[in-house]
Amino acid sequence: MSNRHLIIADVIGRIGICSYSILVVWTKIARTMTTGDYPSRGAVFLIAEIAAVLFIGMMCVVTLTRMPQVRSARGVEPYLTAIAGTFLFLLIAFLPPPMVLPDTARLAAMVLMIIGFFSSAYMLAILGRSFSIAPGARALVTTGPYSIVRHPLYLTEEIFIIGMILFSFSQWTVLLGIVHWCLQLRRMSNEETVLRAAFPDYRSYAERVPKVIPFLPMRGKRATATG
Repeated sequence: MSNRHLIIADVIGRIGICSYSILVVWTKIARTMTTGDYPSRGAVFLIAEIAAVLFIGMMCVVTLTRMPQVRSARGVEPYLTAIAGTFLFLLIAFLPPPMVLPDTARLAAMVLMIIGFFSSAYMLAILGRSFSIAPGARALVTTGPYSIVRHPLYLTEEIFIIGMILFSFSQWTVLLGIVHWCLQLRRMSNEETVLRAAFPDYRSYAERVPKVIPFLPMRGKRATATG
């Protein structure tokens, strides 16, 4: 992709992500002001909403301030996969009503969502200006949680997704979760391809750091890469 196309794609990406972030945050604030039912829904629910706003707001900030790409993915598929993986769970609003689970299960789901949101916000802070939804190389981050697994942000996002599945449990949300994880695995692969091509040190890093499961023993010296 030419430098001109990279710049255009970057601008479009920034506008899209920030517009989505502003819409979601505004919707949450408007709902709070119109319903006023947060006290009745409990402190855990309120913390979950605060965590969601924190994560979305931070995603908007790092998107606006991120560095330019030094390399991008080839073809359309990596970008479509990234978009689908990011926004797939919006479909949960159109699914049939979930099963009625015990309050303890819903509380556990909320706790997982809170952990997922706050830990994802932390991963965004670590990535900083190198964050991107679409596969692209901006800077190589191998410290902190990235010294434990190559894709810690995807791991923390899945913690949130598991909580969301449990909170709105049905066969359809489970199916949606499986499809989402398959998309995320493909996103990791696409990102690794770009990072391997952009950073020569990435191959050795991938040989010694597990992909997404912490402390997983590495098999042989097969080289993959991270994102």
